[in-house]
Amino acid sequence: MVEIDLSKLATEVSNILMLRGTSLPPLCLADHPHTQAGDKIDEMADDKLFGVAQISHADMAMAIRSLLFVRCGLLSEGSMFAMMAPKAEADFICGLVERNLGHKDRAKSHFQKVQEHPVYQTLHKEAMALLKSSMDKRLTRFHGILELHGDWEPYAFIDVYDEAMSGQMSSASEETVRKIQAIEFNALFLHCYQQLMGIDAKKAEIKHTSEAPRRRPVPTRKPAPAPAPTPAATSKPAASDAAPAKAPSSDVRVGCPKCKTIQTFDASQRGNKVQCTKCNVAFTVPGGSKGASSGGGMAVRVACPKCRTAASYPQSKRGTKVTCAKCSASYTIPSRSAA
Repeated sequence: MVEIDLSKLATEVSNILMLRGTSLPPLCLADHPHTQAGDKIDEMADDKLFGVAQISHADMAMAIRSLLFVRCGLLSEGSMFAMMAPKAEADFICGLVERNLGHKDRAKSHFQKVQEHPVYQTLHKEAMALLKSSMDKRLTRFHGILELHGDWEPYAFIDVYDEAMSGQMSSASEETVRKIQAIEFNALFLHCYQQLMGIDAKKAEIKHTSEAPRRRPVPTRKPAPAPAPTPAATSKPAASDAAPAKAPSSDVRVGCPKCKTIQTFDASQRGNKVQCTKCNVAFTVPGGSKGASSGGGMAVRVACPKCRTAASYPQSKRGTKVTCAKCSASYTIPSRSAA
């Protein structure tokens, strides 16, 4: 079974994943949500959350934040943050959320957009191993579908999950469905984390230090021996001398939620609305602590479900309907109490 080795993740990411313990997650991930985790995920800056000075894959960072919300049972907010993730991961996470909410058609629509994903092969292999000894006719049918197609079938799993949620399965069969869902989450999380950090999170250990990560020097061919320098030349510094190391930059690299162009902003811009230099769409720099509401709480960052434009609102706006400044679509800001 695919497991997440917490010791090989950034410390804050591990801490958030641990908030709901290490036991098998419930069938409905929204059961007993850890609402206090929401503020922590929302407010923590990228460098603090991921333990690195800069994030080069801002939209994948949003995928990780989205999955952390989902893990803590905050499905509405997880879905909102998924809007700013890469397209395949965004639809994968939204499909997972809609399935948990009992919206079968919406879930299948999202997975139809995913089509193929790197974690499907792992899901297929792990699910086949779990299902081969099952005597439940529903799980036996699902096993047959997977065997016939030779790949993961998210649509068939939506139907199986719905049958488990409606109480049509024994406790043992329901536990099998829960295990498959846990494998799905873990495999997707590890994939996103690997893409974000540029390493294999299942094998390479990440050192939890406050220092910026050192880049491995690129090997170069040694130049041919140069002629002996003249006295005049020895008085000058060699042009090939390495420049002194620069202090880690405090800039924030962010991907535009519309055109995906990576742009750099000063760290003081976290939580502020900025404009993309390429497509001119307005979006909010993630990870900030600005925009406090009148009650002193942190701002709520959400993405329009239609055009994916990010915006910030006061905490007092939770549960109320707002209008997107870009496309004029109306949507409701998620309320934690309803998660």
